[in-house]
Amino acid sequence: MLSLIKHKIPRLSIIHKNVVTMKIYFILLFLASPIYSQEQSADIIIIAPTYTMNVGQPWAEAVVIQGNKIIFVGDKQSAELYQKRTTQIIESPNGMVLPGFIDTHVHLLWGGIEMNDCRLYDLKTPEKIFQALSDFNNAHPSDEWIRGGGWELPVFPGGNPRKEWLDEIIPDKPVFLSSADGHSAWVNSKALALAGINEQTPDPVNGRIERDPKSKAPSGVLREDAMNLVANLLPLYTKDQIDTGLEFAVKEANRFGITAILDAGTGNIAANDSSVGSYDGLDAYRDVTADKKISLRVATSQYANPESWKNDLTQMKKRRFSNEFGRMNTVKIFADGVIEGGTAALLEPYLGSDDRGILNWHPDTLKMAVAKFDKEGFQVHVHAIGDWGIRSTLDAFDFGLQQNGFGDKRHMMSHAQLIHPQDVPRFKELDIIASFQALWAYPDKYITDLTLPVLGPIRSKWNYPINSVAKTGARIAGGSDWTVSSLNPLDAIEVAVTRREPGQKDGDALYPEEAVALETILRAYTFEGAFSLFMEHDIGSIQSGKFADIIILDRNLFQIPAHEIHSTKVVQTIFNGNIVYQKWENDFLYKN
Repeated sequence: MLSLIKHKIPRLSIIHKNVVTMKIYFILLFLASPIYSQEQSADIIIIAPTYTMNVGQPWAEAVVIQGNKIIFVGDKQSAELYQKRTTQIIESPNGMVLPGFIDTHVHLLWGGIEMNDCRLYDLKTPEKIFQALSDFNNAHPSDEWIRGGGWELPVFPGGNPRKEWLDEIIPDKPVFLSSADGHSAWVNSKALALAGINEQTPDPVNGRIERDPKSKAPSGVLREDAMNLVANLLPLYTKDQIDTGLEFAVKEANRFGITAILDAGTGNIAANDSSVGSYDGLDAYRDVTADKKISLRVATSQYANPESWKNDLTQMKKRRFSNEFGRMNTVKIFADGVIEGGTAALLEPYLGSDDRGILNWHPDTLKMAVAKFDKEGFQVHVHAIGDWGIRSTLDAFDFGLQQNGFGDKRHMMSHAQLIHPQDVPRFKELDIIASFQALWAYPDKYITDLTLPVLGPIRSKWNYPINSVAKTGARIAGGSDWTVSSLNPLDAIEVAVTRREPGQKDGDALYPEEAVALETILRAYTFEGAFSLFMEHDIGSIQSGKFADIIILDRNLFQIPAHEIHSTKVVQTIFNGNIVYQKWENDFLYKN
């Protein structure tokens, strides 16, 4: 018996050791689980259908955020394991989660500053514009100038309002009003006189003074660089106006779910505040991004001009910067103007004339400039609208690549409205990103009254050929060009899919074969936008390890008719892990 007992004791000891070992193992496993791991606990858990832009995991049920990073993307049950007592739980079962929108062509700072000027946007009759001007003038009796913008060319015959109309409303102050597209200005007689513009004044290089057909006197409209004849006389904004304008514009961007941008030109917005010395829009962006006092990731750009591009390059090299929230390493170039103003550069003349528009840069000069900017490590971002302007730009990119070789350049062309079919494949071949403003790709009055008639049926088919470019495998990105058009990406996303005016279920579409799939345009406004800004490793998709730049919509875009996309609302914008905008909805649950 004793021998039996002695024999069993070691066996019991082994069992005891195994049990203890297993207990220790499970305790360690339990302590290491997300619910008990301080290192893995969540600050925010979002439970909603999530379209991630991650090709390896397109959809998810939940997203977990800790600090400023995403730490989990996957199923709801696993996400809930990260919950702690202070975790904020956001549930939107009927909504949709996306990466934050990225606008790759916007004049954000200018738009914010412009809020304090006379705003004429969305006024569809001359009478409404005249009343707005009168009201603004009466409300600002001490202003030396009346300035503003937003008037639409189709409101007036031929896109040509008259100075006499302004003279009647505001006879005693100079008036400067930029058009909604930013390529024309409407001025009164007082402004023309101050600038010394009369019948004998020649058109400046790359500009046109519109004139009365009989008297040849200036009519009151200035195109392209002719605008500068008066604009150079405008009083500078104050530092406070610049800073306040930027703050306002950032909030507007967040309201529409925008968490990153490329501001397409900032350095020409200068302050007159002697207490701060020289200060302009670029300084404003540099300061707020360096101090992290902004809820956007920002890429800024500086203008290069055909007469001064070498000096512009010298200054840009001195002023470029990079920090966690912002950078300036992009050159903005205007290749041409706009079709509705007759200033876009066309390979063949506008119908009914010998005029081919305005090519701002001699092709050889553009080639040399692009090659030099490329060599110095700058990203080049070119405004090109007409097929000649686009071809000249592609030729310049081609020349630069031949000189310097391919690499991670990420040069961009914005607008790309009228692409000759022979040039469509070149975007892919040259690795050029096409930043489309898709909101313009429907038959509004700009298209029907001012564009199609001067192009003719054959050329017109190549207006905003977004799908044709996308099918080549070229990268496409999305942009608003605000304040030219709506800042809301969802407006442009709908038009890209329907080629109709937002909200229009049926009826005429602008060359519907150029419509793209919803997946394509969403990717353009997220991941491809991030790539355009050299930020794809940090933002642009919802993946563990990336920054928590996330938006929540009030409905699932894949479950509604396409003509309702524009009416979708952003109910919450999260930037760098912080909630920077929220809109309460009945089905939107937010709890601690």
